[in-house]
Amino acid sequence: MKCKKNIEILFFLLSSFIFLNACNPNTSETTIYTSDVEEVKNGEIIEVPMKLSFQMLGEDTDNSLEKSKNIAIDFLHPDSKFYITKGQYTQDFVVETYVPMIKADNKIIKSYFKNNMRIVSLYYHPKFTQRGSDKIELVFQKSFAKSLNKKLFNINPLLQLKFPAQETKIRVVSDSKKEKKVGAYSVWVSKKPFLSKIATLKRRQEIEFVFKGGADSVYSNINPHIYFINK
Repeated sequence: MKCKKNIEILFFLLSSFIFLNACNPNTSETTIYTSDVEEVKNGEIIEVPMKLSFQMLGEDTDNSLEKSKNIAIDFLHPDSKFYITKGQYTQDFVVETYVPMIKADNKIIKSYFKNNMRIVSLYYHPKFTQRGSDKIELVFQKSFAKSLNKKLFNINPLLQLKFPAQETKIRVVSDSKKEKKVGAYSVWVSKKPFLSKIATLKRRQEIEFVFKGGADSVYSNINPHIYFINK
């Protein structure tokens, strides 16, 4: 009897680890074009591509990933695509979707989210710093996430979506005639760590900022963000 209890406890702990690991994205990848930033600056809302990758250890015996997909689709862009790949010891769950890049104006934000449920978005803050730099931050919409997690709870109490991802990648591509200067703090670029990284992009040049989201990272408490330096 005692042995059976120990097995049940072990199974519960293992399941907890598996599902909690699955609900934190391993990576989040977003691509921003400089021309899109200019349009958002003028009040447009641009849907930019995002890829979310999850990995679950063990077998998905109760088909939780497929059930989760059917629920999550209501909280994502209608053109979202889902891929579930089974490996020898892991299950990979990939979501290719679009998220709104939107000016950080309460009227614009309320109007958009009145008719659109999105878990993640990008907020554009014009002239955010004292030096006049613009800021773009990745925002986790907690109210929609709460609704999603309630539905996921009915599948399995351990299924709860959390952010940020273990790695958040923001790729900036210049398609503007004029040079664009972008920067970020406490990031990795080309597999090297930087306290501060600034890059000047000519047309068709790009840079990828990688934000680590582990417990010991500053980005476990604040939203990953980049700056467009105007001066």
